[in-house]
Amino acid sequence: MKSPSLDALYTQIDRCILLTQSYTEVSELFFVIKACRLKPYDYIFEDKTNKLVLYRWWFDEFGNSLHINKQKRVKITYNDLALDRERIICTDLYHGLSMNKVAKMSKLVHVCTGKDEDFFQDCYMLSFLGIDNYLRTYMYLYGEWQQVSPLLLGLKNLRTIGKNADIKLFVELTKKENSPIPCISGRQWLSFMPASSDFINMMEKQYETVSSIFNNKE
Repeated sequence: MKSPSLDALYTQIDRCILLTQSYTEVSELFFVIKACRLKPYDYIFEDKTNKLVLYRWWFDEFGNSLHINKQKRVKITYNDLALDRERIICTDLYHGLSMNKVAKMSKLVHVCTGKDEDFFQDCYMLSFLGIDNYLRTYMYLYGEWQQVSPLLLGLKNLRTIGKNADIKLFVELTKKENSPIPCISGRQWLSFMPASSDFINMMEKQYETVSSIFNNKE
């Protein structure tokens, strides 16, 4: 996939993203599309145009898709087999940086904690909203961190992040049914970055693995 820089791409299709949000009536969809670095399939792979187009198929760099049907419903398809992975390239300028460095270059974090349902092991998901307004998501499972798609948060959580992108302190999210990872004893928070000492101290008391990311001196 050959494309201009991501910021340049969004400048070109900005009106199309707004049209998509207006069509679906999902007020945070503009944020979701940009924060997750989604791209319209037809524009990238089929026919680039300067016309105002309603794009119904958007994809990310992890092989997942966001589809909009004729009933205006938004659906996320994980591991979309209709996508040719070999044609997808990474457009994240932070790609290759450690999670600790990404954390230091971020202004907001979404934290999800829980226990794996099958083996009762700790599982965590951290999503950092960078100062460039793009999300980077990491999952801790079976003793190691790996970067994953922000779309794994699910539409409800992504909308919540969009609504609270300018939060000044931290807050615990109480709707446990919206937990983005299949786990028990799930809890979620939103915090501004750099995280406050109160938030870090709370994490240290309960989730040392998570707090170490905020305390890292790298």
